[in-house]
Amino acid sequence: MAKCLSSIDTSVATMEAFVLQNASSYLTPGSLISIALVAILTVAVKRRYLSSVSDIPGPFLASFSRLWQIITLLKGNSIDEFHKLHDKHGPFVRVAPNEVSVCHPDAPKKLLLAPLHKDNWYRAGALPDYRFQTTLSITDPKTKVARSKAFMQGYSITSLLTLEDRIDEIFVHLLDWMDKFSAKKQSMDLDKFFTFTAADITGQLLFSKPFGFISKGYDIEQTLSRSHGIVGIGTVAGYFPWLNKLVANPFVTWTGILPFRLIFVTAMNAIAERERNPDVQYDILTHWFKALQQGKVSLRNIQAQTTLGITAGTDAMSTGLQSFVYYMIRHPTAWKRCREEIARAQEQGKCKSRVISYVDAKELPYLQACIKESLRLFGPLGTGLPRVVPEGGIKLGDRFFPEGTVLAIHP
Repeated sequence: MAKCLSSIDTSVATMEAFVLQNASSYLTPGSLISIALVAILTVAVKRRYLSSVSDIPGPFLASFSRLWQIITLLKGNSIDEFHKLHDKHGPFVRVAPNEVSVCHPDAPKKLLLAPLHKDNWYRAGALPDYRFQTTLSITDPKTKVARSKAFMQGYSITSLLTLEDRIDEIFVHLLDWMDKFSAKKQSMDLDKFFTFTAADITGQLLFSKPFGFISKGYDIEQTLSRSHGIVGIGTVAGYFPWLNKLVANPFVTWTGILPFRLIFVTAMNAIAERERNPDVQYDILTHWFKALQQGKVSLRNIQAQTTLGITAGTDAMSTGLQSFVYYMIRHPTAWKRCREEIARAQEQGKCKSRVISYVDAKELPYLQACIKESLRLFGPLGTGLPRVVPEGGIKLGDRFFPEGTVLAIHP
């Protein structure tokens, strides 16, 4: 096998040398096309057969290009696809020329809990452009941890529970819409209304200003539908730095032609208002401005994290709501059992409000199990969590991966 690979490598090197030495003599359109084809074939052969992960099974297209990964992401069924691939091939599946999807018990500890660099794909998480680095876009583990510590306090359960009444008001709007559609015996697009709800909740949590989607019952300025599209573009752009700079750069931000313009403008106005009066409200921004005063973060850091919190938070929350309701509808016995559990709690004087409180919901074990199971089956994250193997390599089970290999866990 080694001799075969050595022979292929020698042949590839010979072809490259021939092309470079004779390129100046063959400048006709036909010759240029031929050179391009040879170059593409050379890269494809190298990636498929001469990689350290070439023996790992996976889709053929994935062995020499990102096309399989991109197509799968854009289809929106990547979770199902990765499940099928691991069922077929086992714990390691090659999903890109230098990327392996991992489903191994040692992986969470060695990849996610270890201080490894994130893959450059994460850099697309800088919103609205590369000047606004977030905890998602930062790839260096030490810098990411330091930034996260400054921002995580605002997301603590204790802090969020102080805002529970405001969140309940938004859920009441959702329930009112459900009642209206039910009374008229009309179908309801839960995808849209769950997304309206999620976006307004993130606005309320972050800076005490819902955007008004759920109260109005429509997508204002088509903000959310456009943002949904940009999430797909952003996911793909992460693999191509030039594309990321094309769709997310200071000029686009300056012109205000962002697909999520309403979200960005509302967030920036809220932050500017909070600068003038830091104590006007109590919300997540309150904690972040304390970190700003302590010199732990900059104003731009807050602007970046706020934009990320809205876009990523809305998508994650909406997906979680839809996943739970979808699987409960698919399993009516589970739905019935949850209803019975709530009814028993009501007999004990709990769960009396129209929107069940967090404290009461924690005391409903079957409901909690259903929520966790729905997120396990179809979670908010449709992509992997790629990490770069450090110097010295990593061993998972009996498999050794050399430095520079990208390993991704797909939750």
